[in-house]
Amino acid sequence: MSRILAGSSLVLVLTACGGSDVAAPTERLWISTVPTSAKQEISAFVTTRSRDDRFIGAFFHGSALRGHHDVFSWVADGRDAAKLTFLQDGKTQKLRFESCKPSRGFDYCLIVHGDPTGARQYQSRKRWSVRRPGKRALELVSVPETLAALAEDDDELAAALVLDAPDEIPATDAP
Repeated sequence: MSRILAGSSLVLVLTACGGSDVAAPTERLWISTVPTSAKQEISAFVTTRSRDDRFIGAFFHGSALRGHHDVFSWVADGRDAAKLTFLQDGKTQKLRFESCKPSRGFDYCLIVHGDPTGARQYQSRKRWSVRRPGKRALELVSVPETLAALAEDDDELAAALVLDAPDEIPATDAP
């Protein structure tokens, strides 16, 4: 059984292995899959507190080399939902959340209904909190930069972000 508790931030309670872990959709990196290369496309989102104690975040779809992001503000909207306002155009989007069973290698799983990237399921690891105890809090709304910062403590993620050097760099006709 799972449920989401309301508050200034949403907290998803996941029941697994006879116990429960708490994962907040906010202040955490969520990805559709761990990429196997810098060119593999993924969907992801991250949220963090702004300096005035509001939540801001970004959805991302793409690879480490190319992608699209959309920055938003985030407000809890009931027990298992949030209302996003996209900062570029002021459009709003409602999201609804439910927990799911995480795949091997992940600690949390979240199904997001209404995701503008088209992704449905995201996963996260305990160490992917953007409020890291004993370390500087990440104040990023850029998913690629957040991935790179969190890869410092995650060897699998770091390996996926390594670029293969080309055998030969093409010459240009620039003067």
